[in-house]
Amino acid sequence: CQLIRTPTRLRRQPPLQPPLMMASETTTNTPSTITATLSERCDRLTAQEIVTKVLCPPDEERDRNSAGMEAYDGNGTGGGRGAIANDDPRGEYTYGEFPFESFDALVDRAIEFLPAVGDNQVNRGTMMDLGSGCGRLVLYAALARGGGAGPSETKGTKTWDVHGVEIGTRLHTLAVNSLGRGGDGGWFTPGGGSEKGDSSIAFHNGNALLVKDPYYSHSTSEDTTNSIQSLLSKTDLLFAYSTVWETDPIQPFDPKLGAMVLAPKWSQTLARLCPNGCVAITTDRALNPKDGWRLADRVDVENPSVWGSVGYVSVLEK
Repeated sequence: CQLIRTPTRLRRQPPLQPPLMMASETTTNTPSTITATLSERCDRLTAQEIVTKVLCPPDEERDRNSAGMEAYDGNGTGGGRGAIANDDPRGEYTYGEFPFESFDALVDRAIEFLPAVGDNQVNRGTMMDLGSGCGRLVLYAALARGGGAGPSETKGTKTWDVHGVEIGTRLHTLAVNSLGRGGDGGWFTPGGGSEKGDSSIAFHNGNALLVKDPYYSHSTSEDTTNSIQSLLSKTDLLFAYSTVWETDPIQPFDPKLGAMVLAPKWSQTLARLCPNGCVAITTDRALNPKDGWRLADRVDVENPSVWGSVGYVSVLEK
């Protein structure tokens, strides 16, 4: 896998058709779900370089921040209604970029709680980033952990189909644009992964919650939301940058866990939708053991946005 590859013009082939758009442009033509296939797995350092230099470059950080604010208040100025209501106390921290190294540390630890892969097998799993923003971690995970042509199909390893779910339409649009650049760079090709082991990457614009929420609004069809909930039922590994998600209103801090606990709408919804044995990573808030989430480990990781984070690795037992 190289930083420069032969373009495949991903955006000019169905189903990936939207032109490149900045955060300030219209998003009405962006599909709610878009899928591509990894061309070849990269080593982690190369994958980081591709994402930070080409797919989500530093000179567009302002656009990503603006899209995060629009998810919060609708127009980035505090006067409109976006995907997240402007009276949500978490709005100040709607968007943040989680470090790749910290993500890897948490995912590597979480994989240890999944069934082992035999020495002569290549096991394919489904990974979801819930609240994927502009898609940085999804793109990185697909490049570094997916299976595609070349040496990626090493026996005794697990390869991943990687999905990003984001309720903010403009953040989703940026993710779609970045995926399009990945096609132009030759790292992704149109359509889903094949049965031969090529891994898929997909972005979904919708809501994973089963019920309406006072802090969230969403304009896409219910079909998208239903497909996201169906996808959760097949998810082996879930990552959620939940640092500013709501805590349990009755008992925000669990002294037995020594951790802040996520609100029931998250712990209960994910317990209901995810399969038994699903391993979930949440940051700075743990899933509630009362809903079937066994806390398997906690890992301190770097996160400059909030002066460090704790990753909670939980296993669903139901």
